[in-house]
Amino acid sequence: MDDVAILLIPVIRVDEVGNEVKGYQEKQIFCKVRSTTKREFYQAAQAGLRPSLVLTMQGADYDGEEAIVWRGKTYGIIRSYWKQADEIELTLEERTVYNGGPISSS
Repeated sequence: MDDVAILLIPVIRVDEVGNEVKGYQEKQIFCKVRSTTKREFYQAAQAGLRPSLVLTMQGADYDGEEAIVWRGKTYGIIRSYWKQADEIELTLEERTVYNGGPISSS
């Protein structure tokens, strides 16, 4: 694995007034990143998705998270696939995070 990304783990915190505030806990992971193939892109587009990257990481580091940051951009995880017994491949779609809250398509 020759790159680093940050998994975003959703958490709910209570502020000083007692309100629940959505946010994320960050977990740094090592990974390998590549572009999607034309075939992957067009098949996903038929389902209304816009994949931009495929990230491979150690499966033990992944626990169903839905978002990841790589090189300063936030991506939603739109597909996970166990590539080998200890590696998982995640297909990513570029997203935007608003104030640590919900992640929406950009």
